[in-house]
Amino acid sequence: MGVYAPISEVPDAAGDHKVRLHYRRAGAAVLAATFSVGAAALWLHGRRPRLGSELQQTSFLEKFASGTGVCGQLEQDVEYVAENVWFTNLDHIPTSEMCCALCQGNSKCKSFTWVKNAGLDGCPSQCWLKGGTPTQKRPKAGVVSGTPPPRKVFTGLPTSPVSPSLFCFSLMVPNGTEPALLNWQSQHAAGIFACDKTVVYSNRIMPIGNTMTHMVESDLKCKYGGDSQSALNTWIFIAVWKAVVKDALFKSYDWTVKVDPDAVFLPHRLKTILAPHAGAPYVNNCQYGMHGPIEVLGRIALEKLEQSYQESVDGKAPTKCVKGLHFGQWGEDMFLDQCLSKIYGLQAPIENRLMCEDHCDCSDFYWCSASKYPDRVSFHPFKTVDAYSNCIANAMGGSAQGAVSSSSSGVAASVPAPQQTAPELAAPAPAPQPYYGSAATTPVAPAGYPAAPAVAAQATAASAVQYTPVPVPVPVPSPAAYSVQ
Repeated sequence: MGVYAPISEVPDAAGDHKVRLHYRRAGAAVLAATFSVGAAALWLHGRRPRLGSELQQTSFLEKFASGTGVCGQLEQDVEYVAENVWFTNLDHIPTSEMCCALCQGNSKCKSFTWVKNAGLDGCPSQCWLKGGTPTQKRPKAGVVSGTPPPRKVFTGLPTSPVSPSLFCFSLMVPNGTEPALLNWQSQHAAGIFACDKTVVYSNRIMPIGNTMTHMVESDLKCKYGGDSQSALNTWIFIAVWKAVVKDALFKSYDWTVKVDPDAVFLPHRLKTILAPHAGAPYVNNCQYGMHGPIEVLGRIALEKLEQSYQESVDGKAPTKCVKGLHFGQWGEDMFLDQCLSKIYGLQAPIENRLMCEDHCDCSDFYWCSASKYPDRVSFHPFKTVDAYSNCIANAMGGSAQGAVSSSSSGVAASVPAPQQTAPELAAPAPAPQPYYGSAATTPVAPAGYPAAPAVAAQATAASAVQYTPVPVPVPVPSPAAYSVQ
């Protein structure tokens, strides 16, 4: 994987291979691909595989095949050859349409060739990105080639409604790609930096944009496990929510929003969607259970968490939830959802518009389509500045590279002057670390609380937060209407 071989030497289609799939939650029917990419591809990194049935594989591929078709004309059984240019290969890319989207998401990519069967385990398909237009077009069975749609230019977000007010944060791993992602968001007044108040939490004090990070007492390391081999990062976020409760900023805002750094987040859309949910304890983002890229909590939920931390002996964990749930094989999102719903009896409306990702029936998330998803609040995951900026430009319907923008109205005053060319990266991105880092130590639970069971693979945490304006408190209805008696 990641080793170059000319496209003409890649094996031809030689039979069906199983596509690796997994469930995001036990008992859930949501499927996701295994996007194990090469060293230069950080975009879709972090998925863990699980073999699925033939029926599940077929269903998954049909979902991807029914995408938006943004790429336009593709040349079947034609290999594009571009001489003496930059290139990289991405493994386990299930469709040519996704290969095209990956090309658009990399500013160096000018053409691509998708190989249906490259002889890989699991999903056998492979995507080759090339830094030039084709100098030759060679007939070759089992491949699809094309050029990506023009990259669009992000010119800023529209002015958000005043109400409801948002306190937004992210947890940032100080090493890797997350500081760059958050600095870009700060520079462009985008993502969490377009909220009414922003904080970036980390285990290292360092500047991000125009603010300094807030400290979290954690090494940000965890293991992988559970039914979907996802990050067992509950203890990390127990430390994060402790910091959030201690800072008490949530008391001055209607909603508290946790956003992963690699989630393209549009706060102005969230404010519109939250208006009819005023007074809800929290809002669930997926019919299969809460997913971590974006978590939206009202003051009722935060007050319950605050109470639970205060009830613990050392104040380091929400004692009722930690002692009342068997969460050793859970991620932080499932723990938070179960803590609020089962332990505290809070009911959350489901709002599918909060998120577009493959784990929750949004299989063509990679296009960030403004026409298909005009009110979607977030798209996930986009792990490089190049891919992130491309997605947010697509989501906002930006002008094509080099064209004059037709969406100049409503740009926030703090947004820099619109760029007329999409940003270029100087060099291929370095080899990625796992989404939650490369762990070295086992996370230790605070004294008096159960430790998570040992799991083979390890990793580190990811998510971030940052600084921003001041609040306008708005009364929140009594929790009685949302409490389960």
